[in-house]
Amino acid sequence: MILFSTVSRRGLIASALAAFAAIAPARAEAPAHAEAPALLHIAFVGDSMADGLWGAMFRRLGKDKCLAERIRLIRKAKNGTGLTRLDGFNWIDEIGKIVDESHPDLVVGSFGINDRQGIVEKDKRAVAYPSPAFDTRYQAIVVEAIHAALAQGGSIMIVGLPIMLEDDANADAQAKNKIFEAAVKEAGSDKASYVQPWTSGANPEVYKPYLPNARGAMALVRAADGIHFTTLGYDMVMEAIYPSVLASLKARGRDVAAECPPRVGVR
Repeated sequence: MILFSTVSRRGLIASALAAFAAIAPARAEAPAHAEAPALLHIAFVGDSMADGLWGAMFRRLGKDKCLAERIRLIRKAKNGTGLTRLDGFNWIDEIGKIVDESHPDLVVGSFGINDRQGIVEKDKRAVAYPSPAFDTRYQAIVVEAIHAALAQGGSIMIVGLPIMLEDDANADAQAKNKIFEAAVKEAGSDKASYVQPWTSGANPEVYKPYLPNARGAMALVRAADGIHFTTLGYDMVMEAIYPSVLASLKARGRDVAAECPPRVGVR
């Protein structure tokens, strides 16, 4: 048996204490866990088409914990509403209230499917549809809605209307899209954007009620009314406009794509 002297034992203890002292400061100086990023709030406004987009975004967050921890959705779309009946449900005023109460970082708007009618002002003055006067006033209303969304520093993106089944509805949708795009330009803010409508992939674009799903099987994507989408259809639309959502948030200083890299198989 080898016996250590008292001096040797003291030397070992001193060495151990010195090593611990060298490590302790490093541990004390180790950075604390990074704070969770601030929540981003996205409000969906407009008609039933906007509500369908809200549902698609809600499902997307449900499949991605990282996104769900960073984004909160504000569901404010109302079925049957539009921009023409200012004497009833006035989206300019409503967006102002939403901004005041919820302070969304981004407002996503979809309008137009209920606006194939004359404009009725708050004081009941009317503007006939269709007419050049209608187009001029409708564009002004869209600009006012955009300004309401931007009032406290938030951003807004207006999503174009897709192809419709009926010729008259489709012609109106295309005309409305031109107005939406012109209104965004007139608003003159880099925080306002127009998002081109979803397409079926055909060139030229044609109405297709069925498209291949993720497994390659043909599935119903458009609703029976020739205007709206099925749940799968809305998910496809969100897949198409999601890069615009990310771009809008990135312009505000939040690179959500970098914070939450895409996961294989998650849409």
